Amino acid sequence: MTTAPSDIRNVALIGHKGSGKTSLAEAMLFVAKATPKLGKVDDKSSILDDAAEEKDHACSLEASVAYLNWGGKKVNVVDTPGEGSFLAETRLALAAVDAAVLVVSGKDGVQPITERVFGWARQQGLPCLVVVTKVDAENASPDDVVAEIKARLKAPLAVMEHRVGEGLDYQGVIALRTRKAWVGKPEAPNAITPSAIPGDASGAVDNGRGRLVDDVAGTDDALTEKYLTEGDLTQEELDQGLRDAVRAGKVVPVYFASGTRPSGIAALLDGIVELVPPPTAHPTWKGTVPGGKPGVAAASAERPSTTDAPTAAFVFKTSIDPHAGRTSFVRVLSGTLKPDSSLLNSSTGNSERVGKIFNIVGKDAKQVDEARAGDIVALAKLKSTLSGQTLSDEKHGFAFTAPELPPPLFSRGVKFEGKGAEDKVSTALYRLTEEDPGLHVAIEETTRELVVSGLGSLHLEITVERIRRRIGIDCRLGAPHIAYKETISRKVANVEGKHKKQSGGHGQFGVCYIDMEPMPRGGGFMFEDAVVGGAIPRQFIPSVEKGIVKSMARGFLAGFPMVDVKVRLFDGKYHDVDSSDAAFQMAGSKAFKAAAAQAGAVLLEPIVKMQVIVPSVSMGDVIGDINSRRGRVIGTDSIDDQTVVNAYVPLAEILEYESKLKSMTQGKGTFSMSIDHLDVCPPMVQDKVIKESGFKHTDEED
Repeated sequence: MTTAPSDIRNVALIGHKGSGKTSLAEAMLFVAKATPKLGKVDDKSSILDDAAEEKDHACSLEASVAYLNWGGKKVNVVDTPGEGSFLAETRLALAAVDAAVLVVSGKDGVQPITERVFGWARQQGLPCLVVVTKVDAENASPDDVVAEIKARLKAPLAVMEHRVGEGLDYQGVIALRTRKAWVGKPEAPNAITPSAIPGDASGAVDNGRGRLVDDVAGTDDALTEKYLTEGDLTQEELDQGLRDAVRAGKVVPVYFASGTRPSGIAALLDGIVELVPPPTAHPTWKGTVPGGKPGVAAASAERPSTTDAPTAAFVFKTSIDPHAGRTSFVRVLSGTLKPDSSLLNSSTGNSERVGKIFNIVGKDAKQVDEARAGDIVALAKLKSTLSGQTLSDEKHGFAFTAPELPPPLFSRGVKFEGKGAEDKVSTALYRLTEEDPGLHVAIEETTRELVVSGLGSLHLEITVERIRRRIGIDCRLGAPHIAYKETISRKVANVEGKHKKQSGGHGQFGVCYIDMEPMPRGGGFMFEDAVVGGAIPRQFIPSVEKGIVKSMARGFLAGFPMVDVKVRLFDGKYHDVDSSDAAFQMAGSKAFKAAAAQAGAVLLEPIVKMQVIVPSVSMGDVIGDINSRRGRVIGTDSIDDQTVVNAYVPLAEILEYESKLKSMTQGKGTFSMSIDHLDVCPPMVQDKVIKESGFKHTDEED
């Protein structure tokens, strides 16, 4: 059965790990009769976190996609990872939905990843809902958490429910907008009929509804005037005003729930169906026209999100099962996706045959005849299309502009033993990169070592766990690889690069003269052609630049790429017979090396921006530890009994920070980080890195 776009709701559950996202998703599926029993993370019966690694670590390590039906609408739910090492999947998932549901623990409150993913959703302009979970847990403080969300996230919150009971005495919720009550027994598929409002709660419900009306009226001039004149809004005015305010980001509704009980689920599903905009409200998708000329910026394009537009689908998740093969989860941006159709991969230019189309809940896959604009479905066995790429009509190519993914932070060598192991491990690693958009694999040029890069130490540990399980080879992680860069610190002028070689027949001859100076940090590489009078023939000037670029990539001090340099080529010499492209490449390379030797080459190290949230009693230890790691604390904020520490720290100093933080805070501290900038290494650190690199200049240019 095909669902009309107006009857679809697409939401992503986002939040910090351990906030209860997966438990909430399992409860939504159970209450809506999409699953026969309530899956639980704690007893490893979750149908969403079903990978062995997820069960072992008790957290989501990849996005999970499922659907349910509620109130005559199809609700596609994407449960995203909240572990910082796996946020690439979260970033892509947010690009495929029409609203974000921020999940915040009623015990733990706002945590580093909470702020990060909520910021992404708001930056993208997604309507947002908030769900405070674990409201039935001992020591839960939902009201304090709501106040913290409002203060920390600067969100225009509107509380949608009155809770009956608190903590272990929690009984359920009463929806303020509809006055529906779900109080008493846990919600189940056959027992979700609203109950009567308890008599002692009616006054609190009236007061709460009055505050909700006030919040909504303040978002629209006409509603404000009506509210001030008559003192209330009609139900229709409240509902429409709330829908408009949520869509415009002027109101963020707050719900309360327990995923394990379950409770508060029916009211949340009502809110999603009635307040989240359908795909038809999405005006256009922004992207580019594929197939342009190399080196020329692609022309921008827009695609309306309608069924009568040419077909386009964005792949936001890829899963590869050893037995079932590749499954690609797509958001149909426009048109209608049909089985056995041929589409263009707008990123690669290759043609893809679309096979069967499915709606999926866990291992249960139901085949559908087609998928219309706005729907989220699974495609079986695409040959080469990866996450982040777009499939489109072959005659009307369109490439959706996917969000920029977080860059890899950590790199480690992969060690293994055994005959034939290298090919098997290499193949398995590259296969994992097809599933995990945050994972990168490369071969170290000098040592030929396999190097895997990811968003955190856990990311890399999970990667080798997966390799062990899939191919049965015992892998381990080697020494860390830090992405140092090199640059120069002063300007040098009139440096000669000369390449002359005679070996019978035509010789090799090229001479160039350059000036070289540092660029501002992040300025990249600039090459200026200032040659006049034909001192170097025009066809050989790009050769000089190419030789310089090659040498910059090899580095000068320790084999790391050189960045932020400007080179001015102003003179040279050539020979009518012996000059060639190769000769001037060598001349450019030699000029660069000679200039770098005079220009005060220095090593740059990546600096991360950290946010550490710790119990206030541990603040002194944490700040002292950051200082000992050459870090610089830039500010602290106190929230209740917790302290938020913001700091800049060299990446090389925090490779094993997670375990240290746990030990300093008895496991209560959390942190997030992202690469912020490059900075010059202190001399002692630079000397150590150069020595450990064993870098030597090759003689291939000489």
